[in-house]
Amino acid sequence: MSLISAFISHQIWLQRNATSEVNQLTPFIEQMRQEVKQAVLAFGDESRTKAKLTKMLKDLTETLYALGNDWDGKLVADLQELAKYEAKWTAGVMADSTGINFTTPTPEQVWSAVKFNPLALDGKPIDFAKLMAGWEETEVARLVQGVKSGFVQGQTTRQIVKNVVGPGGLGDVSERHAATVVRTALNHVSTQARLMTLEKNSDVVERYEWVSTLDSRTSTICRSRDGQKYEFGKGPLPPAHPNCRSAISPVVSSEFDFLDAGAKRAARGADGGMQIDANTTYYDFLKQQPAWFIDEALGPVRGKIFRNAGMSAEEFRVASVDGFGRPLTLKEMAETD
Repeated sequence: MSLISAFISHQIWLQRNATSEVNQLTPFIEQMRQEVKQAVLAFGDESRTKAKLTKMLKDLTETLYALGNDWDGKLVADLQELAKYEAKWTAGVMADSTGINFTTPTPEQVWSAVKFNPLALDGKPIDFAKLMAGWEETEVARLVQGVKSGFVQGQTTRQIVKNVVGPGGLGDVSERHAATVVRTALNHVSTQARLMTLEKNSDVVERYEWVSTLDSRTSTICRSRDGQKYEFGKGPLPPAHPNCRSAISPVVSSEFDFLDAGAKRAARGADGGMQIDANTTYYDFLKQQPAWFIDEALGPVRGKIFRNAGMSAEEFRVASVDGFGRPLTLKEMAETD
């Protein structure tokens, strides 16, 4: 297997690992639902007083925070193990491919990078600790406020339970948000572990390449960055946004170019899964797809421009983002034409 193929295949494994981690979240969310339900039903529909409601909400908040802390502790422990594994895996696959002994950063070095290097989500910096803590604060507040609002509006306890933790209620929103945090955090951890390992072996690895998923769900920012090569410390890093599936792979010195000869990468186009040349960028891939698939990926207006404006794949990529790599609106694209 070529070097880039190995890294792309490994990214698929990471996405499956994220799904497994999300599934492990389910018991915590279910317990939070049960705590809300029990607290509300125990409060009852009679003898409602402000003092009684205040105490119930305070107790519920403390209970939900305790559950959130339990989940956060488990997730952090899993992420630390992932950071250690990713650094070791990266060094191992590079050593096997090049025949050179690669330096592996210590788990402490990698975890320090994870904690102190901020994420850039949708162009806005956010530190790792805030990402992790933000879910707990937001979702506890969402559930407790939902309960409080129900009582203020005079809803019955059963109505409140249904609206807050029933199907389609606020509890479902909390679960989706938690899943987003997990997937985004895992991407950040794996990227930082991989980056540090590659940087420590800069005598062989000269730069890194942004690798996006080739399917109709890829974001504008990730479509534009696919295949772009960056110097260490000077380029953007995944995750580019919540739930980002992009990754980085090494760009080795010219003496090791043979490692990627004939390399393939996975793609999912109109005809399903396929293997295509590893040098194919996202918009090159899209040029090979039918109109309906292009419209599904870009939207009908951008899809029509992509097909009919006479622009090459690279020209469209450049026209789709500004000088900082941020997606442009249709109006902004027209103004730069």
